[in-house]
Amino acid sequence: MATLALLGGAETTRGAVVDSKADQIWTMNWFYLYDWVPRIDRLFEMHPIWMYGQTGKPEHQKVKDHWAWLQDGEKPYPIYMLKQLPTVPSCINYPLIEVTETVFGRKLLRGEDPTDFYSSSVDYMIALAIYEKAKGINDWTRMELYGIEMGSMTEYRYQREGSAFFIGRAMEYMTVVLQPESILLRAKKYGYEGSQMIFRQDLERMLAQFEQKRLEAAARLQHAEGRLSAIIDTGTKEEVLEANMVCTRARDDLMIASGGEQTIVYQIREIDLEEPDWKLENPIENVIEV
Repeated sequence: MATLALLGGAETTRGAVVDSKADQIWTMNWFYLYDWVPRIDRLFEMHPIWMYGQTGKPEHQKVKDHWAWLQDGEKPYPIYMLKQLPTVPSCINYPLIEVTETVFGRKLLRGEDPTDFYSSSVDYMIALAIYEKAKGINDWTRMELYGIEMGSMTEYRYQREGSAFFIGRAMEYMTVVLQPESILLRAKKYGYEGSQMIFRQDLERMLAQFEQKRLEAAARLQHAEGRLSAIIDTGTKEEVLEANMVCTRARDDLMIASGGEQTIVYQIREIDLEEPDWKLENPIENVIEV
């Protein structure tokens, strides 16, 4: 029986790893540089780092340094990579075929063809733990996740989906421990704790509210622009500045209300199966000058 800790870089939950009693800590990339990593038992570099490391772009300096570090002598832990690289002494070729066969087992089909996917380094780490448990290589009974949140907008779209799948597969073999603050797998029980559906009537009510806000903001903007025009030549500097600020606030309110209105109209048309085109219009262009 053994505990495994997987460590990512999300600040909200990575710090708790210092209290972990895990038998091994697995992490990734150049995390050996950071003092919040208590130790490393295995490192995963699941990127074509040899390509990135040879570019001359200044923004890739950290990557170039990392590539040089990988090649600079034996490390005190194995480094899993996409392929076996003779120039990296501690490199271990990630056993993709064996791991995929264990995790997917040709039971996920797209049409009639077996398929698989890995959306992040975390997926590879979890999958390897599943493989080792299933094959009796290591008796992992508990997996703790630290600093693994998939919280950015770009990650959310595809990497969080992957982490949810692999966590679910891991639960068949071991206990998976999420940190109390983690945003992973936070969805409510559909139907029991609230619905994630939104009904057309709700959208219509919200639409009416945004329409009213847009009309009010447009009226304020017309009035503010009229006052600004009237005093721009005769008013004091302070009066002109104040009038200009009032115009700016009204424009902001109009843009926000119009954006909300257009978004809800799009959602209503989606519900009505109209297949609308998504194109936001600038409401400022539609304000009638007085």
